Amino acid sequence: MGKIISARAYGNNGVIYIAWLLDSAIAECRGFDVRRVNVATGQETSLPAWVPFQGQSNNGWQPGTTATWPVQRMSWKDLTWRDEVNAQNLALDTVVQYRIVPMIGPANGLQAHEDLSAITDPVHLTLNFGDISAAFNNGILSTQWLTHALQQTFSKVKSAKGANGPLTALKAAIAKPGDPIRTKLAGDAIAFLRRMLERAQQEGGSVLLALYELTDPELLSLLLQNKDRIRIILSNTSADKNKQWDTENAPARKQLHAAGVQIQDRMFNNAHIGHNKFSLLLDKNGQPIAVQTGSTNWTQNGLCAQSNNAIIVESSDVAAAYYAYWKRLLADKLPSPTPLSAPAKNVQGQALRTADKQPSNLKVDSGRTSVQAWYSPNTTATDKNANSPAPPDLAQLFALMRQAKHAILFLVFLPGMHGAQSIIAQAIQMGNEDPSLLVLGAVSNSMAMPIAQGQTASASTRTFLINSKRKAGRSQPGRKVKSATPAKGQVEPVFKQNGTEIVMASHLQQGDLVGAFEQELLSAGNAIIHDKIVVVDPLSDNPVVACGSHNLGYKASYGNDENLLIIQGNQALAQAYAVHVLDVYDHYRFRAEQQESGGKYFDGFLADNDSWQRDYIAGKRRTDAQYFGRK
Repeated sequence: MGKIISARAYGNNGVIYIAWLLDSAIAECRGFDVRRVNVATGQETSLPAWVPFQGQSNNGWQPGTTATWPVQRMSWKDLTWRDEVNAQNLALDTVVQYRIVPMIGPANGLQAHEDLSAITDPVHLTLNFGDISAAFNNGILSTQWLTHALQQTFSKVKSAKGANGPLTALKAAIAKPGDPIRTKLAGDAIAFLRRMLERAQQEGGSVLLALYELTDPELLSLLLQNKDRIRIILSNTSADKNKQWDTENAPARKQLHAAGVQIQDRMFNNAHIGHNKFSLLLDKNGQPIAVQTGSTNWTQNGLCAQSNNAIIVESSDVAAAYYAYWKRLLADKLPSPTPLSAPAKNVQGQALRTADKQPSNLKVDSGRTSVQAWYSPNTTATDKNANSPAPPDLAQLFALMRQAKHAILFLVFLPGMHGAQSIIAQAIQMGNEDPSLLVLGAVSNSMAMPIAQGQTASASTRTFLINSKRKAGRSQPGRKVKSATPAKGQVEPVFKQNGTEIVMASHLQQGDLVGAFEQELLSAGNAIIHDKIVVVDPLSDNPVVACGSHNLGYKASYGNDENLLIIQGNQALAQAYAVHVLDVYDHYRFRAEQQESGGKYFDGFLADNDSWQRDYIAGKRRTDAQYFGRK
């Protein structure tokens, strides 16, 4: 009989990802009981599970456990440990392991086979990775948890009725400091964005900021409380549906000016944007000592209603490099159009562009971690076109991606149309050249989705080969299926080509519902996946993490104020970012497949047989478990 031959666990600040491998199929196995083991106490707890067997029901969407509703796959996520740590006031670094136990026999007679089980290496949640700290929010809205949480708030929000009720309730919750939904969705993001200002208060320092969007009431209040110790470069938000510019930032901008804050308005009313979102800590002597950056805008949506990351580098050298960039932005003054809707040609000047062409090559962690800091715009041309060469920052990132031996993982918003002139096109090329490479990604916007070979953006139908590895035995490998007909000009929400799989952010709609699942919200605004992340070979000794504000497409380098960190050699950090990518990717993969299949991808129930193992054992294509589950 088959057995588990290896099991691994990886964590970041909120999620622990577990993967395992079998040597062969386990006869009559209905799945696995995934047990969390508290190393200090020895207590074992089966993780919660919500999906029952065929013939059973979970109409109230109440949690069972993986002992009764086992996991029918080779990887899983522990999404509840952080909540328990918080609720029990445990240390964040409380060490746990995960015991993976095959459950054998029919659904009404499951038996745990401890003799075939395996246990992972020790793991713990953490925000700290040497001189670098990182946090990932919980801003995925298309969850059953949020659906039920919002239903409970309807009675508290008078306008939360009808079709727009859930969205109304959500917007009210995430705008209210201390609201449980806001707290849950934001995770550690609020604390990270507050940290530079709070340290300046405590240490007598000051903070320099370069921000794109500023609407969150809690963060704005913090800025106003520190009005005498901050300087801000604040860009404008885009035109609204009435073609009025900066309506989102205007209230905060007005308050900051009225309070006497040192603020420089950096106004564009064209395709260029001041897209930075960083804060820089200066000590009491005015020397730079730390910098906070990432993808998170200072808005309630950025904190709570999009997937985002934030990173802090405790390094005077890295902070000094950002300080030099901030001063270049300050010197690159732009006239403010009057009114803002008036035609203007504001673009960044050549002095800024020339200086930004050179990265800052730095070391942290006593030389063990390399940090290359890039800034935008960094091209002589002020706009890209179809024939534009790769900008220097992306050329460097592409070169590192081409060195991948095992895996390329990414999350992006909209780096380029259909993935062109962006890291998406590069990742697909890598997957085509080496089908054994694990290439997984997720995008926010349908306009970013690549087009498969033989498909056009306006195609009405497409025939594709199912990758059946995660379909619980409900499909035949290689079976050709005609997809649902997309609207003209749209592409399908799942891209599969050779070694690459990319999914689009999707949610369960009325036509996709199965089992006890309920309809979900997808977004509270424009972006859904707002991360800008690439991770290369996270299990290697020299992994790569790319993050920052940069959208990872040519336009960002040619036309925007941006910052991009390329970090090499910090394996723990790379694995933390990989866990975030896998969390977001895996979440949307199910929903995208469900949408693409017209609700037929999964019927909402576990299979009461052992055929679900087939594709994991015999599958020819790489999966996340095959890479992350190995010793």
